[in-house]
Amino acid sequence: MQPLTIFIYSFCYLMVFILSLISKKEGSQRLIKDDATISDKPGNIIGLHIIGIMWLGMVPWFVLKLSVLKTFTGSGIPHSSVLVIIAALLILATALAIRVGKNIQQQPANSNYINNQLPVRFLTSYFALRMVFLFSYELFFRGFLLFDSIQAMGIIPAVILNVLLHQLLHLFNSKTEMLACIPFSLLVCWLCILCNAAWPAVILHITISLLYEINLYKSHFSAAKIARL
Repeated sequence: MQPLTIFIYSFCYLMVFILSLISKKEGSQRLIKDDATISDKPGNIIGLHIIGIMWLGMVPWFVLKLSVLKTFTGSGIPHSSVLVIIAALLILATALAIRVGKNIQQQPANSNYINNQLPVRFLTSYFALRMVFLFSYELFFRGFLLFDSIQAMGIIPAVILNVLLHQLLHLFNSKTEMLACIPFSLLVCWLCILCNAAWPAVILHITISLLYEINLYKSHFSAAKIARL
């Protein structure tokens, strides 16, 4: 790995780490929180996503002249057994996200619950931007960084480095999410190595995140309606 490549990866990662720290201090980590309430700083979250896309996607692509399409799609079609595993994981992720949403809906509503309804246009923009951010996120970690690290140090050290760096970004999240990141990181690294592409990580992360957040947002309205009764 060239010194310039190491510097760009390190600098981009540092910027995203600082971004995570700022979002924690500002209370702008998520638009829809785990208790199904809406952040009171939705504009900040949009801005943080745009900055994240710049550092994780645009800077590595522009400065290092990396191929987004080749990194995402790989060089061929994976073995059918790998595709079956990914399909099964997608079904499992979908079922899990729906179940979590239902569990939240069954929680008692707070009588002081405030319905911070967001415009449909804003939500559409947010979820579209969220998808682009997650695409850039996984393209950086499980694409550019993972495969360049494998060439430089081998598979096992590269995967360990990838998991550790990913874990550090979640220091500011809940303990449950931090622990869940370890098997998820190992899983998507393994799938991406098998496919020689970043698309398994991109698809799984977007599926889990969007389904979970959409269910949380639905729960927000359910709780708000109950609280008004």
